[in-house]
Amino acid sequence: MTKDPLDIFNDIPSKIGQHMEEGPDFPGTKTPKNRGKVLDRPQHEWLQSLKSSEFLVGGQVKRFYTIGSLATALNRKPVTIRSWEAKGWLPPASFRTPPPKGGTVPGKAVKGRRLYSEAQLVFLVEAAMTYSIDDPDTPDWIGFRQHIADNYPRN
Repeated sequence: MTKDPLDIFNDIPSKIGQHMEEGPDFPGTKTPKNRGKVLDRPQHEWLQSLKSSEFLVGGQVKRFYTIGSLATALNRKPVTIRSWEAKGWLPPASFRTPPPKGGTVPGKAVKGRRLYSEAQLVFLVEAAMTYSIDDPDTPDWIGFRQHIADNYPRN
């Protein structure tokens, strides 16, 4: 008998993406007291493969991505993203971690690590795909920079 033992799980209905209108996902009629907000699956599956951290901003927990995650999503190196920011092609990061409290390099201002919100990261990746930034033959840098300047989400 060569039947796959995991086939028994194929009959179990999936609850992934189930909305609250379809019914509660807990037993009984009262919502658990310690339950936070129930979130749906992320719209962009590729975000799950990127390293992220959660920080408390304005009383809400928000997910942020580092410059390394942005570079990975754009298929670039972090030094390239920093260069684009220094040249004004990308706006400066809207969020930063607190500066480190330890010893610093004399004469260098320590600002903390750059952080990008999920909306900013998705916007930059979609803009790079729209304007063919990853194609060395036909990149539209002028359109890319103008789109970023006009539409970049600040939060």
